[in-house]
Amino acid sequence: MADNVNHPSHYEASTSIECIESMEITFGKYNVAVFCVLNAYKYIWRHKYKNGLEDLEKAQWYLNRVKSYGVEDVNIDQLRDLLEKKKKEWQGSH
Repeated sequence: MADNVNHPSHYEASTSIECIESMEITFGKYNVAVFCVLNAYKYIWRHKYKNGLEDLEKAQWYLNRVKSYGVEDVNIDQLRDLLEKKKKEWQGSH
């Protein structure tokens, strides 16, 4: 079964690494952390109109990735709070 949140097959190429890992090598973890924050925001923004809970799970994945980098000056607390609020709203309405 495809896992579009944790390991989307459309990001695999003919290599053993995923696109985000290549981005880390190319642009550095700080820049990828900023990308992840922005991508998480995008998924939270669109979840009601596109993929619902899957988009919220993708946002969570990206925020977890940021946390794993240990980048201190990328503040994600407000975005985490927003994500938790949207998850509760989603669960309450579905």
